[in-house]
Amino acid sequence: MKKLLTVCIAFLVSASVLFGGCVSLSGADGRDGKDGQNASVYDYYELAKSQDPDLTIEEFLREYLNYTDEDIKNSTSLQASINRSLFSAVSIAAGFPKRNSWEDKPWFFGSGVILDEGFDKDNGNAYVVTNCHVIYYDLYEKTANGPISQEVYLFLYGQDADYDIEKCGIEATVVAASQTYDIAVLKVENSEILKNSNASPASFSTKDDVYVGETVYAIGNSEGYGIAATQGIVSKDSELISIDLASSQFNENIKEYRVMRTDAAINSGNSGGGLFYLDGSLAGIVNAKAASDDIDNMGFVLPAGNVRRLLKIMTESMTGGAIKTAGVNRIALVAEFSSYACASKYNNETGKAEICENVYVKTEGDGLKVDDAIRHIKITDASGTVIEDKDVTRLYHLDDTLLSARVGYTVTLTVSRNGEEVAVDILLRSVHNRSFD
Repeated sequence: MKKLLTVCIAFLVSASVLFGGCVSLSGADGRDGKDGQNASVYDYYELAKSQDPDLTIEEFLREYLNYTDEDIKNSTSLQASINRSLFSAVSIAAGFPKRNSWEDKPWFFGSGVILDEGFDKDNGNAYVVTNCHVIYYDLYEKTANGPISQEVYLFLYGQDADYDIEKCGIEATVVAASQTYDIAVLKVENSEILKNSNASPASFSTKDDVYVGETVYAIGNSEGYGIAATQGIVSKDSELISIDLASSQFNENIKEYRVMRTDAAINSGNSGGGLFYLDGSLAGIVNAKAASDDIDNMGFVLPAGNVRRLLKIMTESMTGGAIKTAGVNRIALVAEFSSYACASKYNNETGKAEICENVYVKTEGDGLKVDDAIRHIKITDASGTVIEDKDVTRLYHLDDTLLSARVGYTVTLTVSRNGEEVAVDILLRSVHNRSFD
């Protein structure tokens, strides 16, 4: 059920800049040349996990590297994980033109995460993910540059303690933005600051199932005071919320998002920052918190399974560095789907409570019939390569997985129909445009 909550999008607005000075971020420690390009334990873990997706970091360290229990504890502690993740976090300042000669220039402050896709520290290049509402100001819809900021600056961990925005920031360009999903992609090119830093990228978790109680931590630019960390748990694995993204109390711009909930402290300025699992992988991107005197510790996060697939669509659509603002081309099947809850259970083997839903066809089409119960989805590209292959036990499994579909791909839905399992192949011939507006 969709939650109609009073929420506060977690970014900070300031009309003036009160900071000055630059902090040196030289991360070079080689005496006779540039830093060595050593791979970390976590790089090797990701390689091993590509062959064994269920492999945990503890199992990897014990079986492959002969770590002792004490070694594992020290290597995978919460503090160690947080300190690694600090170097993938950025503070963001997005500037907008003065609307009147007498007012100060407005700045939006938020957070972002450096992505592993396209990260090239030697050449000072990187992509950063953040929320669309951090770089979007709808009071400027009718200006030449539209509502998207043309002045975006990034600050790495330690650099944002005391800064002059235009003098010390890393210049970035908005190359993709979607209000529909509240995601934006920023591009950094040939940054000397990035070249000489210890910045490192983060990777999204590849698991789609999230369980209540898992330890997480949020890293972001809380209250515009610089990158900081807070700890919590996953409070709820999936829910729908509505947020008013309007920049003025006289406008209304309601958007609906699927989110997970956390009790890790989320404050203004955390928007666009990462929520991380203990292994350092991204659980999702922070975008809001509940705002009320009688509500405590209800932060909302766009889930990794949704965001990582969406980012693939957005980066595929980038051409020549232009901002892609016409829409996200995602597949929509002719048939429509819905779900209702079935009996949840406690899994004794995993020690986790598992929620399940009966996902069924509500409106027929694509060879599917009303009341077909969907059990499995597989997506195959034109060459026969399997792109996605997973059981469907929640409605969001279907919605999120379809973000990986493209024209020319085949979606195979295994359904239960009149007591029999039936495979329905759907050749995708068209897209559905999801608007950024």
